[in-house]
Amino acid sequence: MDTRDLTKSVLALPWTLAMFGVQQVANLVRPPSQQNMSGAANAFDSVSDAAEQQLDGWMKQTYKVGTGVQNAVVDALMLRFPDLDSSTIMRMAAQMQSGALFQAIVKYGMPPVGWTSSLLVPRRDAPAVQQEFANKLYIISLVTQIHGDLGLDHKSNEPLTALVDRVAVMETFPRLWATEGLGNYYGDRALERSGGLDPAALLSDAATAALPPWSLTMLHAGIGMSFAKDVLAKLEPTSAPMAVRAGIARFAALCRNSSRAGYAGAAIESLGLATRTLYPNLITLIDKEIPAVDPSIQGYFWHGAGRAMYFDPMNMLPSVNAPWRAIKRLDQEAPHPLAYKNALSGLAWAITVVNMRDPQVMETFLRHHTDVATANDAFTNGVTSSLMMRYDTTRDDARIAPFVHYRPADAAVAATWRTLITTPCEQALRVTYGELSQQRALEELFHYR
Repeated sequence: MDTRDLTKSVLALPWTLAMFGVQQVANLVRPPSQQNMSGAANAFDSVSDAAEQQLDGWMKQTYKVGTGVQNAVVDALMLRFPDLDSSTIMRMAAQMQSGALFQAIVKYGMPPVGWTSSLLVPRRDAPAVQQEFANKLYIISLVTQIHGDLGLDHKSNEPLTALVDRVAVMETFPRLWATEGLGNYYGDRALERSGGLDPAALLSDAATAALPPWSLTMLHAGIGMSFAKDVLAKLEPTSAPMAVRAGIARFAALCRNSSRAGYAGAAIESLGLATRTLYPNLITLIDKEIPAVDPSIQGYFWHGAGRAMYFDPMNMLPSVNAPWRAIKRLDQEAPHPLAYKNALSGLAWAITVVNMRDPQVMETFLRHHTDVATANDAFTNGVTSSLMMRYDTTRDDARIAPFVHYRPADAAVAATWRTLITTPCEQALRVTYGELSQQRALEELFHYR
């Protein structure tokens, strides 16, 4: 196509759109009928879909979010409950996360929204759920800013060991999340440079032999997230069972071929986190096909899904906590006991690690959900696993002991805390962690045992 043809096409577009608008107005002013309205709606949808096909990257995700917001407004005006797709928001955020606009929204836009939302919470619960919201925003900021903080780009050839050395000087809390973000970056870079072949030995070759032990669990979780994103992007809800099984098998192979002994589960768990966060419409499909590929990864999958429920944008605002909406979603989404126990463990895992510096958040959670926490040992399993993971990665963190031995003011909650948190965590840190380390089985911290 030359400049002449391009000019003709550009000039034709507004004329075509004008005639299209006139045609649809003519359809709508006819005597009202279901057929006329459906015909106009289908015509508008066809044009919108055609325009969407010309978008890509964060522009396409922005378009989808904008469309979702418009639809939600229309639903509200029509007195219908809006149907928001949180996964679209998350995929857009993944595209934009290193950009200045996204960082400005997280830093300056979201805190006032959270404060306003906390006005809808009972006064007793408001400080805790507002603090929880701030903690989540801080985690998002830490994970998404890792590229800028470490000066990373996809052209860099700096070895992973050198990058980990730069993370090591961070304060203990951000160090944990920066390490996971670094693993995700390292996996993305390996996939980009693989020339179409699946990378291997990312964390098990001679070049990474000198990595410090504290970095290994979260580096594995990070590369698992990278592998999961790559595999899930090639699947659809309509994918044939064999295609889904092939994707699951490829993901498991990617994780195991790049993991050290006893750490593969930390990478595999990220499949559930990525699926529930970015492609929730694939959860049921993947859960159904996992047993035919490798039943041993199903628990890890649902543990990751439980972690993702905690970070779901629809569950973030203070007004949807106390009680926590995530617990209701857990009841709705877990299709079988294995899924429920692992998802609850993953949810407790996330609540613990995110809010360890502010134990009043967990205190408020227990005040509302003691029945769920005491119904089986999955909740305590998640808390102890999270504590052991934190101890393994940042054992010099001075906040671990105060969390374990925290004493809520409410006597009933204090008794629950001793039973579900203090006693089992003391046992876990004193005995279980040492056993798992000696057995090279720290991957066990990433699913319900």
